[in-house]
Order: sequence, then C-alpha cells, then structure tokens
Amino acid sequence: MDTLFIDRATQIGSVLESVITLSRALASPRMTPFGDAVLTRTQLEILFVLAHETEPVAPGRLAATLRVTPGAITQTMDQLRDQDLVEQSPSGLDGRVRVWRLTDAAATQVAAFEAATVLRTTPWFTSLSPDELDTLAALISRVEVA
Repeated sequence: MDTLFIDRATQIGSVLESVITLSRALASPRMTPFGDAVLTRTQLEILFVLAHETEPVAPGRLAATLRVTPGAITQTMDQLRDQDLVEQSPSGLDGRVRVWRLTDAAATQVAAFEAATVLRTTPWFTSLSPDELDTLAALISRVEVA
C-alpha cells in the first residue's frame, strides 16, 4: 500500500478522533434550546439552519442542506410548527412556494442557547490565537461531506 495513502489515512483518523471528542463534549451536558422539549437531531439542525439564515428558507433548500428528502422536511416542519417553533408563509418571489422561518420566540431561544454554548466552550479554545481560530473555522468549512 502507498505510504502517502497510509499517512493521509492516519491524519484523517486523527482529525476524526478530534472532531468526535469535540462533538461529545458539545453534546454533554444534554441541553436543548427549548428546555424539556424533546427534539430530534434533524429538528435541531433545521432550527439552527433557520437561525442563521437572513431570509425564510424553502423546503427544497432545507432538504438539500441537511441531505434529507423533501418529504422528511415537510413532515418535520409540520411537527415544528405544531410546537410553535417555525412558521410558514408564501415566498415573496413566487406565491406558490412556501418558505419557513423561526418564530420570534424560537429565534430568541436559539440565540440565547448559542450564546450560552459559546460562553461554556470558550475555555476550550484559549490555546488558539484569533488567527488560528479563523483558520480552524475556514478549514472545517472546507470539508466536503457527501
């Protein structure tokens, strides 16, 4: 087997180990932005995608972003709407298309949750300079997940 391939595989394994360790630390303690509300991972991902969008998002775009079927998005969005976390409206560009956004209350809760998470995790990154943090964020965003 090619030495370069083995070295790269080892490096990728090291990156994955670090990402998994960080993911576990982020998930503990088990908290959600909505207190006792039990949400699936997909529901939480949808809420965070919507929280970071400046405009309402069409279901097809959500499905593509999260790599799930449009049908799964529709069903999940209906569940989130039943919990008053999202609202649907006609698109300003095409009235036939429905778009989604967080309710004002949900947006406030997600923002507070994210701020608390940043505050809780800030000590983890003290060994990194601001430039290194920028580089880390840029490198992670370049990883292509198929």
